[in-house]
Amino acid sequence: MTVGAAALLLLAGVAGAPGTDPAPAPALAGAWLFGDHAPEPKDAVVTIPQRCYGGGVDFTLREAGVKLTGDVHWTPPTQGVPPSAYEDESETLAGSREGDHVVLVGKHRSARMAYAYPSVAGGPLQTTITTVKYDLRRDPRTGHLVGTRDGRRFWLARFRVRHALCGPPPP
Repeated sequence: MTVGAAALLLLAGVAGAPGTDPAPAPALAGAWLFGDHAPEPKDAVVTIPQRCYGGGVDFTLREAGVKLTGDVHWTPPTQGVPPSAYEDESETLAGSREGDHVVLVGKHRSARMAYAYPSVAGGPLQTTITTVKYDLRRDPRTGHLVGTRDGRRFWLARFRVRHALCGPPPP
C-alpha cells in the first residue's frame, strides 16, 4: 500500500466510513436557558444578567446513557415585593435521546392560592396537572436543543450568568 492510499484510508475512517464509530454526542446534562419567550439566540452560550428580583425558568437535565430526566421550575418576578398570592409551577420530565434527537414527556404542575402563605392562611389550593411533551433536536452549529414543546416552537440554550448590581429591593 502506498503512503497516499494509507492517508486516504485514514481520512475515510475519520470522516465516518462504514465500520467506524461515530463521535460521541455532546453531553446534555446541566442547566439550560428556557426559550419560549424570544427568538432563538445565535450564540452557542448566551450571557444573561443575574435575576435579582425578576422571575425566570430553571430547566435542568440529567443524563444516564440514552435516558434523560429533567426538572423545570418557574420563579415568578417579585420586584422586591412580598407576594400577595401563592404560585408554584413546575415540571418533572423523563425521556430518551437518540443521537441528537431528544424526546421528553412529563407532568406540568401548576398550584395557586389567593394567600401568599398556604400553611398559615389555609384556604383552597388550586392544582392543575397536565401532560407536557418536548420533541427537540440538537443544532450542530449552536449546540442548542430546538424543536417543540407541546407542539409550539421552543429552544433550550446553554448560558452563563453575568453578575448584576441589584441593590436593595424597591421600596
